[in-house]
Amino acid sequence: MQVEIKGAIQNPGVYTLKRNSSISRLIKMSGPLLENADTSSISFTHILQDKDVVVIPEIKEIKLISLNSATSEELQTLPGIGPSIAQRIIDYRQGNTFQTLEQIKDVKGIGEALFNKIKDKICL
Repeated sequence: MQVEIKGAIQNPGVYTLKRNSSISRLIKMSGPLLENADTSSISFTHILQDKDVVVIPEIKEIKLISLNSATSEELQTLPGIGPSIAQRIIDYRQGNTFQTLEQIKDVKGIGEALFNKIKDKICL
C-alpha cells in the first residue's frame, strides 16, 4: 500500500508500506521528525490504509509584542488594541519604561479583562 506523509518530517513523500503498518512505522521510514513537530494529536499506533495522507503539524511560534519597543502597527495586532490605545501605550513608555507586564494596566483603557486577553502575547 502507498501512504503519503508531509509536514514537520525530515523526508516528506509517498512511501510503500506493508498492510497493517502504523504511523510509527511510516515515521521511521521517512526520517526523523523535525524539532518543531507537534505530535500531541498523532496516534503513533494508528493503522494506516492505502492512499492515506499523514500530516505532521508544526508548533507555531507566537511572536511576542514588546511593550517597550513595538510600533503602533505591531501593538494593533493585539486583540482589543486599536490605534488610540496603541498611541497611549507609546505615549506612556516615553516617560516610563515598562518594568512588568502588569504595568500596562496603568495605560488608560487597559483594564484587567483586556490585560488577560493580551498577557500571553506581550513581553517587555
